[in-house]
Amino acid sequence: MGKYILLGKTTSENTAAMLNKPQDRRKIVQPLIDAFNVEMSEFLWITHPDYNFLAVITGKNDNDIQSACNILYSSGAWNSFSWFRAFESTEMKEIFEDSSKKMANYISSIQVAEKK
Repeated sequence: MGKYILLGKTTSENTAAMLNKPQDRRKIVQPLIDAFNVEMSEFLWITHPDYNFLAVITGKNDNDIQSACNILYSSGAWNSFSWFRAFESTEMKEIFEDSSKKMANYISSIQVAEKK
């Protein structure tokens, strides 16, 4: 299971709909979350200049996350919607350990250019 961050900026139409009928969107999107076997630890409205929504979810794979985000973005409620993978510090340590073991196999273009 991977951890993912979702960021979005809603449309003015979405804001108008929320003003007309205030909603707890987390409860309303729960069936979509369940359909992808995703666990959501955070569902936040934020005051960032480029985004007003942030979620932290745990999911099985990138394909599922992209598929769910396609559904959300296609709703017309979003000006932008993106996601990216997040790593716990222990996961990143393991990734760096793997990189460290394999880094001798890489020759950069700078190293090649210096060997004239």
